This record gives sequence, C-alpha cells and structure tokens, in this order.
Amino acid sequence: MFARQLSRTLDPRHDYEPQACYNSFCKHWQQAHDIILKSKPQHLHDDVLGVVNHLEQLSTLLVLEARAREISTTQNPQPCFEYLLSENVLDKLYEWTLCTGKYENALRLEQLRLFGHLISFYGSQVIAAEPFLRPLLKLLSGFRDQLAPPNLESQLVTILNQLCITLMQNLKFVDLFFLTTHTQNGSIPEFIIGQLLLASVHREGSCGSVSRDAFLLCAKMSARSEQLAECLLAGNACPILATGLSGLYSLLPRTLGEGILRLTPDDVNKVHKLTLFIDSLEFCNAVAQVAHPSIRAQLLDLLLQGFLVPVMGPALLQTKGETLQTGAIEQAAATAYFELLIRCITPEGLMRVVLHFLFTYEYDGVKMIDVLLARLESSSQLSLVTLSLMETLIDLNCEDVMIELVFKYLLNGHHMVSPQKHKLSDPEMYRLASLAFLELSPKCCKRPLETTKAWVEEMAASGRKVLELSSNDSRRVNGVHGDIAMNDLVQDVNFDYGNPNETLIGNYHAYLCDSRFEIVTRSIACAHWSSKYNTISPKREPNNNTNIKETEHTIDSLVSICTSGYDTFKTSEKSDTSEKENSLNSLTEEKEGKECLEEKQQVIDEKETLSLNSFGETSGYNSFLKVDCDEGFAEDSFRKSFEKELEEFSEADVPVGSWRVSTDSIIGPLLSSLLRKTSRSLESDVTSNCHVTSIICKLCSFPSVLLVAVVLCPILTPNVPSLYQILNKLREEVDIALEGMEKVEELVDRARVFLIQRELTLVRRALTNDDRKARNPNLQQDSSFRRSESKRRSFSSSLSNMFSRKAPPSPSPQIQPAAPQLAFTQESYWNKSAIHRCILNAVILDEWLKELSALCQEQALRLSAESYEHENYIRILTL
Repeated sequence: MFARQLSRTLDPRHDYEPQACYNSFCKHWQQAHDIILKSKPQHLHDDVLGVVNHLEQLSTLLVLEARAREISTTQNPQPCFEYLLSENVLDKLYEWTLCTGKYENALRLEQLRLFGHLISFYGSQVIAAEPFLRPLLKLLSGFRDQLAPPNLESQLVTILNQLCITLMQNLKFVDLFFLTTHTQNGSIPEFIIGQLLLASVHREGSCGSVSRDAFLLCAKMSARSEQLAECLLAGNACPILATGLSGLYSLLPRTLGEGILRLTPDDVNKVHKLTLFIDSLEFCNAVAQVAHPSIRAQLLDLLLQGFLVPVMGPALLQTKGETLQTGAIEQAAATAYFELLIRCITPEGLMRVVLHFLFTYEYDGVKMIDVLLARLESSSQLSLVTLSLMETLIDLNCEDVMIELVFKYLLNGHHMVSPQKHKLSDPEMYRLASLAFLELSPKCCKRPLETTKAWVEEMAASGRKVLELSSNDSRRVNGVHGDIAMNDLVQDVNFDYGNPNETLIGNYHAYLCDSRFEIVTRSIACAHWSSKYNTISPKREPNNNTNIKETEHTIDSLVSICTSGYDTFKTSEKSDTSEKENSLNSLTEEKEGKECLEEKQQVIDEKETLSLNSFGETSGYNSFLKVDCDEGFAEDSFRKSFEKELEEFSEADVPVGSWRVSTDSIIGPLLSSLLRKTSRSLESDVTSNCHVTSIICKLCSFPSVLLVAVVLCPILTPNVPSLYQILNKLREEVDIALEGMEKVEELVDRARVFLIQRELTLVRRALTNDDRKARNPNLQQDSSFRRSESKRRSFSSSLSNMFSRKAPPSPSPQIQPAAPQLAFTQESYWNKSAIHRCILNAVILDEWLKELSALCQEQALRLSAESYEHENYIRILTL
C-alpha cells in the first residue's frame, strides 16, 4: 500500500534515475522469485505477504518509468518494462498463484493491479506482447465460471474497462481476445472481455457503472467488427440485457405517493431500485444506438417479447390471468414508470420499439394506447398520470404518434363548418381569435395586477411578508387590460425572465415570447415530416384496381403501416436509410416519403386515395405585422367575422355539458377528453386543470394548421363544442357564481399571490439546483429525462410543473412566516370550498386566455411573415 501511495507522490523529473530504477526493479523481482521458488505450505502466509510487497515495488517503478517517458521529449528506453517481458514475470506469477490455495484471490488482485498499470501507461505497446497477453488471458479465463468477491470483481471490471478503451483506439487487436469454447454442439467463439462484463452490467454502484461503460465500448466496436458482433450474439449478450431489465422492473415499488404525478430526477434518486432500473434502461438504449445492426435487431426483439409485452403491458393493465383488474393505484405507478421510460430513451435507441408496443400491440383485441386514452376521463391520480404520459408523447414531435393521436381524425374535416374549411391558413382568423380569447377574461380578474402588488406591499408593511418581488418599479406589466393595441404587444419590454424575484403573471409579452419559442422549436423539430397537415383532403373515388379486402386484412391502423420497421417512426432527426432493418412482425414492406404518406391517407379515408397538399416550408419570422386598430382589435369585428356561421348553426351555443357520442370519432379521444376536462375545470382540482392547459397549448404550438385550427378556431360543428365556446361558458359560470359576493377582490389577490409564490419557489429551486451542479460537476448526469426540464420563459410554462405533485404542508420559512392569517398560501385552502376553488381557477383561466391569445397571434405571424424562423433567431434559441 505504501508503494502505491509513493508512486503517486514521486515526481519523475526529480525522482527518476534510469539506471537506479532498473537495478531496483531487477532486485525486487529476483527477491520475489526466490520466495516463489522456496515457498512452502507451512510458511505460505509470510511468503505471499513478501511477494505482494515486492509486486507493489515493481508497480511503482513501472509507473515511474512510464511517467518519465511521457514527460521526456525523446524516446527514452524502458529497461524495467523490457525486463518484465523478457523474464516472463507475469506468467511465473500466474502459475505460482494457482498453488497458493486460500491466498489465490489476494494474489489475483495484485496481478490485476499490475496488469492495470501496464495497460494504463503502456497501452497498445504492451497489449499485443505475448509475455503480457498469455498470462492475462489465462487470468481472465479463471473468472468465467465463478463469482468473484466484491473487491476482486471491482478490480477486474476496471481492467476490462481499460482494455476496452485501448482496443477502441486499436481495433486491430480485438481478435487477440477471441477464445474458443468447446461444447457438445461444437466450438463457440467467445469474446472474453464482453462475456465477463455481462455478469456485472446490471449491478449497482461503481462496479455496475464501469461495467456498463466498458460493454458499451464493446457494442460500439461491434459496429465495425462482424466477428465481434457474432461473438457477442453467441454469448447471449442481448438476452442478458433484456432479462436483467425485466428483473429490475419487477423490484420497483407497486405504488407511488399520492401526490406524485410525474417522476422527476429527485424521485429517481430517492428510490434506490428505480435508480438501478433507469441506469440499466439508459444502458440498453445506448447499446441499441451504437451496436452492430444484428445486435440491435435482436435486442429490440427481446425487449419487446421479453420485457414490454410480458412485463410492462400487464403492469399497465394490471392483468391477472386473462382478466383485467381495477388496481388504479398500481396502474398509476406503472403508467408513471412507463412515462419516465419514454423520457429516458432516444429515437436512435429503444424509442421505436416502445412506440411499436404502445400503438400496435393488443391485449384481448384492444390496443394499449386505446386503454390509456380511456383513462383520461376521470379526475383520479391515474388520469393525471396518464395526462403526463400524453404530454410526453406529444413532446416527442413524432409524426406517427401525432397521426395516431390526432391527425387521422382531422384529415376529413368533419369537425369544421363549411365556411372555415378553406380558411385554415388564413392569418386573419387567428388574429381575430387572439382578440376573442382576451375578451373572455372573467370579471373578477379585471382587477389590475398593480392593485394586487400594492396589497402585497401593505401586508409586508404590517409584518406579513409573503413574496420577495423585484424592487424595480420601472418595469411595466403588460397584458392586464383588454384594450391592448398591436404596438403595445411588441415593444421591447426588458423583463428579466431569469430573475427569481420577478413574476411573469399577467405579462402578455412573456406569453408572446414563450409562444414564439414553442412554435419555432416545434417547426424545426417537425421539419422532416412527410406532410405539413395544413389542408383538409378532398375525397376521391377509390381506385378500382385496389384490392380493398386485402388492404383491410393486412392493415388496420396507420401505425401498423408505419411500424413495419422500427426506424420508420419519423422524429425531428433524419433517419439513416442504411441502418433500416426488418421489424419483429413485419406487416407490410416499408415505404418511405410520399408512398408511405399515401398509404396512411388511404387507410384514414376508408381506403380511398387522399391528397395532402402542403403550403410549402413553414414561413419565417420577420417582424410583427401591424393591424388597423379599428378593425383588428374590436370585439365587434370578431363577432361579425363569425356572424354567418352562428346563424347557420343554431346548435353552436349548445351547453358545454351536452356531448355527442360521435365526438370521439370526429376529433379523436385525446382532443375529446381534453375538451371535456376543460368544460369541467371549475369542478376539478388545480393540478388537473394545469395539466390540461399545458397539453392544449403544446398542441397549439405545432406548425400544422389542421391541428391548430381545431383548438383555436372559435366555431366548429354542432357535434364538437369549440374551446372558445367552452371557455366562454366557463367565464359565464364564474361571473354568475361570484356575482354579488363580498371580498372577491381580496380572494383574487390571494389567488394571485398563491400562484406567484408557487412560480417563484419553482424558479428559485431550479436556480439552486443549477448552482449546486455548478459547484459539483459530478451531479450533472447525462440523463435523457433531465433534458426535458426547460427553463422558464413565461408564467404558464411553469404552471404544469408547479402542480406536478401536491404542495408540501407549509412553504419554506424564507418565503412565508408561520402565521394563521396566511393560510391562503397553502393548496388546502383553495380546496376547502367551491367558491375558493372557483376563484383560483378563474385566475388560472385568465392567465391561460393570455397564453391562448399569444399563440393565436404568433400562429398568425407564422402564416403571414416571410421569415418567421429566421436563422439568427434559431441561433439564439440554441444558445
């Protein structure tokens, strides 16, 4: 031990003298060799201790020599290293170790350390030398059929990792580590490094982490070596990875805390078994991403057949035998795990096989996605967790996912009134809708935000401080009143959106910035879709040459076509056609580009040929377009615009509560559920409402007017109440419920303070975590689900995060002193009565209306401006 410590403190520039170092090296080996030759069983303990001490000295001198050679500008000789090889030191040590009985593991540990020093400091120079390679292979082979103790396993894994790093830099040496295993069925090639690593890849701690890193290098090398790929396949690498993942999932808790709706990195760190599962999941995802195509194909197959179908599916459904169970709590936990799983994988890795399972696999004739969509109707934890899953699926920006969830229902245009079908890309419709949403603000929320701030200051003056707001009074808060002119919306307002003491509530400018960010980034992400989904496709006569019966038999859904190969899922990244392979259960031959789109359209329109005409690439942003204030920002203008439609459809004002059975078939179960939840928002809790608003706004940010119009267009068919009609009805209900009530203004102030406090707490916590990560770089893990956490750009972008779980019993003392008068800062206060809940939801509605208005405005700009996605702005977004 002293020798190893000494090797780290010696400075080769002062402590290394070549001849003295060589003489000392020779002397230590000769003494160790003498002990080996004269060792006897009765003195074995002392003999082993003496040899170990000499081995430590040999390692120290070898490291000193190697470090001196690295520092020197000339290629000095390496007498110690050459002596080690010429005297066959490593082989003699190995042979003697076999005779030491109970001391064998101690000596094998020292040998591994010596091999590690040689690999680290001599690399490719030593790896092909026979006096080094022969004893190393014999030593490694001894670990194939036994479980090494922890300290020995840790050192073994370290050596294997060092070997992988060296082989990655010198791939020509890989074949040196191929061994032949003789079985009853013949000889099987074996890659000894990969085989030993497989025993530890699902292990916890540093040992498992190093094993996964090393095996990932093996997988990456297999992409350039057919022989290595064959060896890894023959060594059951893929079954071990898949079964290990299934085993770790089975250890996860069956239930979650009542307030958990979306698992965060902190949640993963708190649950030890969940940490292990995510580590192994991300490892399998990385292997599938970099490995040889044959390994990738087998791994995806086994993960589908060995994990997703038999383990994940029953967990989501809570099946027992052939009967579906009603374990909602267990289903909620499984759904949360599945949502986290999707955030932890990538399109190049496991994403396609997971989506294949989600959208095509059936249990008792019902697709998994249909089961999940049906769970959105309730207001339970299961419903909220499922909402989070839908939000994650939407954020994938995957064309096939959006086709299955939304577009296949909208292409025929049955949800649109006739006059609107040809105005989907008319910017004026969205400009007018922008004003319309602003006009829906509840009466109680007309109270200026400055009044609320003044009330907060009065409370602080009386010793009841609840907020630490910015002291810069010169900053103006925009968007509070409904009479905003266009030029007021676009002035250069210098809000410090990153300031943890600056609230963005009531800030229309922030909503505009957030809307532009979302629309531009989604436009970039969806740039490679096969269609822009900007028009309603007219029906055509079916082709007489098409065998419709055969088509119906072969293809029963859009995704069945698109998942004939996993790589057909189109995401924001271009798929590499050279890497495409056959799927597990190929339904049809894969078709790309327009051919695949034509097949999708054929199925959507009852096997009739459709034609989706694109308006070309998405417009870029140049500047805000000015609209005449008298025409563009008057409520009368909006009403006149849709006067004819309102007259034609007397059922347009149908009460929100009356829903047609056909709604799901017209706009799809996802949009129907979101609209139904919106219509019941005054009865729902804040958490549910914030999730619904978040998802709807995400849908409005897609660069496809076919989707944007169904959400933002104020008039739809009588069968489908529009979002505008629903919100108008809610506004009326709020105004009626609060009419004549006392202290409404004070309750509005309290509701705003509650939301602002949650907003600022979230931002401060995020900034604190960023500071902690900056001080400790080891905390910055490369995890996919961490990347989904975006920085705040507007108040609404924080809303769904605020309520991703129940609030703690009481806020931190730095924000709120313990005082009974401040109970309104707790979430329980707002759930104690219908009036309190109505007030809080009214304030949230008021903010949401600003966000919807901003989305309308930005979509109008996208459709009218020539350079909405300007390259300079895109460059800013990527910073």
